Amino acid sequence: MTILTSKLENYSKVELAQKLEEHNEVFHHVLEGTLAGYWDWNIPANTEYLSPTFKSMFGYKDHEMENSPEAWQKIIHPEDLPEVFEVFNKHISSKGEIPYSNECRYYHKDGSIVWVYCKGKVIEWAEDGSPIRMIGSHVDITELKKKEAEARKLNELLKTQNETLEQFVYVASHDLQEPMRTITGFSELLATKYGDSLGEEGSEYLNILKQSSNRMTKLISALLDYSRINKKAALQKVNLKELIEQTVEELNALLKDKEATVNITVPDFMYFCYPNHLHSLVLNLMSNAIKYSKKDTAPEVDINFEEHDGFIHLSFKDNGIGIEERYFQRIFEMFQRLHTRDEYQGTGIGLSHVKKIAEIHQGHIAVKSMYGEGSEFIVTLKKDLL
Repeated sequence: MTILTSKLENYSKVELAQKLEEHNEVFHHVLEGTLAGYWDWNIPANTEYLSPTFKSMFGYKDHEMENSPEAWQKIIHPEDLPEVFEVFNKHISSKGEIPYSNECRYYHKDGSIVWVYCKGKVIEWAEDGSPIRMIGSHVDITELKKKEAEARKLNELLKTQNETLEQFVYVASHDLQEPMRTITGFSELLATKYGDSLGEEGSEYLNILKQSSNRMTKLISALLDYSRINKKAALQKVNLKELIEQTVEELNALLKDKEATVNITVPDFMYFCYPNHLHSLVLNLMSNAIKYSKKDTAPEVDINFEEHDGFIHLSFKDNGIGIEERYFQRIFEMFQRLHTRDEYQGTGIGLSHVKKIAEIHQGHIAVKSMYGEGSEFIVTLKKDLL
């Protein structure tokens, strides 16, 4: 500060005025170069300098628009003007603590709408606390607003298409159940009544028919379950630890058969969620962890819990066969299988279920794995869904 003062003392008043003018000119050039329109408002005198870029933003040349607050108030959208004054009054009453910034619409000279982001600040105050001078800038955000509108429209279209597709899947899978039950029923009836007379080859064909119809029935059932995963169910408060423990208990017979060990490190966390969907998520991940185990190794699954940044994280870590990195995205796609049915049974829909359930809880699922050394599925769920 002392150095600055000594330097200023070396200048005369004329030189200081010249230096100030030079700095102002540099400042103006910088703002003009950013294509941001700027303004400088003398509040007591109610006069306002509007830069040429400010005016050209709305299609006017410098001489076509006077330098006054009335000039921009004539072309601002009338619905947005009250908010501009409201933001200004909050800025003044808070002595600048509340920032002056808002988005509003102006009319271009050709009649089109120009969206503007406006930011300003009072830089001089009187002794009585009233504002004297305020400066600010306007940035044209019309293209950004158009992109936002297009994105909203696309999201709405995508939402409608997804709902239509889900409805189609529901209707199709529901209506396919009846003919599949008929095929399965008649194949069993055929085996019972005429099985002895079909011969070895005929019995083999009939067996293939029965297996295919059973597999198709499971696929249809899985599709129907998938179509039912939505937010229409009511949110309920549940103890997350108890929900997981009860779901694992349902697999007790399978766990004993495989001599599997399950370690649950989850606190008594009360969570508003879609309990039936979350139950399905745990069931699918646990079933996979047991199913895709190594032949000579007893399955071991660790279920862990973390909470941070407004989300809860559930991880399901196993010592199974693992997954190659190139398949990390593919496994969450519907009907994508990495193994033959002879190796591992399944519909190829389970992880698609899990992904969709995570998404309706405003979260996502990811996998960490090394082939031959096990996998870890991390489910991230938003903590507050209300």
